[in-house]
Amino acid sequence: MKASSPNGVICTPHAPATDTGLDILQAGGTAIDAVLAASASLAVSYPHMTGIGGDALLMINDGHGIKVLMGLGQAGQVLPDGGKISERGPASAATTAGALRAWQRAKSISRDQWGSRLKWPTLLAPAIEQARKGTPVSQSQAFWQRQREALIAQLPDLQRLCCDLNGKLRPEGSTLHQQELGNTLEQLARAGIDDFYQGEIAQELARGFHEMGSGLTAQDLAHTQASIGEPLRVRYRNGFLYNFPPPTQGIYTLRALAALNQMPLSKLENGGADYFHCLIEAIKHQLTIRNRELADPAYFPLPLQDHLSDAAARKTFAKIKMGRAAPWQEQGQPADTIWMAASDRQGRTACLMQSLFHDFGSGCMVGNTGVLWSNRAASFRADARHPNGWAPGKIPAHTLNPSCYLADDGTQWYFGSQGGDGQPQTQMVLATQLIDYHRSIDSALVAPRFLLGRSFFGSSENLKLEQSVPENVRAELSARGHQVEPIPQLSPLTGQAGALMVSADGFKEAMHDPRGQGTARGLS
Repeated sequence: MKASSPNGVICTPHAPATDTGLDILQAGGTAIDAVLAASASLAVSYPHMTGIGGDALLMINDGHGIKVLMGLGQAGQVLPDGGKISERGPASAATTAGALRAWQRAKSISRDQWGSRLKWPTLLAPAIEQARKGTPVSQSQAFWQRQREALIAQLPDLQRLCCDLNGKLRPEGSTLHQQELGNTLEQLARAGIDDFYQGEIAQELARGFHEMGSGLTAQDLAHTQASIGEPLRVRYRNGFLYNFPPPTQGIYTLRALAALNQMPLSKLENGGADYFHCLIEAIKHQLTIRNRELADPAYFPLPLQDHLSDAAARKTFAKIKMGRAAPWQEQGQPADTIWMAASDRQGRTACLMQSLFHDFGSGCMVGNTGVLWSNRAASFRADARHPNGWAPGKIPAHTLNPSCYLADDGTQWYFGSQGGDGQPQTQMVLATQLIDYHRSIDSALVAPRFLLGRSFFGSSENLKLEQSVPENVRAELSARGHQVEPIPQLSPLTGQAGALMVSADGFKEAMHDPRGQGTARGLS
């Protein structure tokens, strides 16, 4: 359900986190405070998708401009035991976790610039209580446990998280206690976030890394940083689209939409064959380029201004042939994450994306911390000559890339989605529905979607279309050369998206995806 309020709104993918964030807003917290508290709650109540052992991006708007914070972990100085990175297990837990560094910088802004009086003990208290008293297993976790039953059987730490004392998968609604994670969060509340990187928790993490053979050390943790800077942007219709710079794929989301800006998209039938063909072809070209070049800019810098120029947009648009689909031979990159956003009484907005990379991350909890570590290292390319090949201290390429749009009339939209390669594809649907077709956020979130490439379960690299796309449209796209596979209406394969709107007069609306169990709440 959509939430509306002149005072403040928040939406997250799980009701306990939404309620936690709303409580913080009601207590006078800022939008930043709300998403940080909600993210801590999700680390406990939604542990298969997010956690403090992963990475995070924040996009914030104080009413004067957009800033982006990037908390992205880097590779250790040595490879894991065995000399290579795996997709799961200890050898995939080979990059540090940047999420808490991003939290730390965001909280400083909330305190020093936005005037927050709330401190870490207040923000983390709900998550600590949830970890200690237990939280119900979500429908989403129960679903993903069934999908990953074979993986869970291979990894003892996942068995602790996902199975009861009899070794059976935890059913939806059963109570999950996480005492070790509660202890870690309590230590962070007492000692501060630095403890994760250079204190008692860091020491325990380092011991766990050594025991696992992941290659990470205390020094690697201490060197983890978060950056704050300016977003990338492109002109789109009557406003500007914003996204994150490399090593995220945000530049390619912007490039695809900039190409569509070369045509009057709203003249096409909304949801018709031409509409989907244009979106699919625009992002197809960008994903191909991304797979060749996206990497840590410290190792492989990109000419950002050239990439986002009008000339580049025209070049991309010229590649779109309305009667014929271009070949598609890329290997997809499915991944998982969460997106949330909040806007406070002062109209300041914060969006947060946080991820363990794949669902359940590496599948490894480090030491006695209860922290499930990400497998983000698995996004490095095996070929060391590739720009995104592994190197000591290098940040891997990221799929995380939440967007926002600031219209010339003062309207603001913030949106993002779970789903690896699907993130820019779903964002294109949301952006065009909101901006070109002037749909409400609830209508935009319900609109039919597509997914080009693999789903989470390693299916073929074809074009998946929700069955809410009319049969004649699917047939026409097939005739143009798209390899179409129908998937259910409102399919979670197309991501768990969300959107937040702030109107020119300050009225706010928010909603999470009907494809999941996310919720939105508004301040009274």
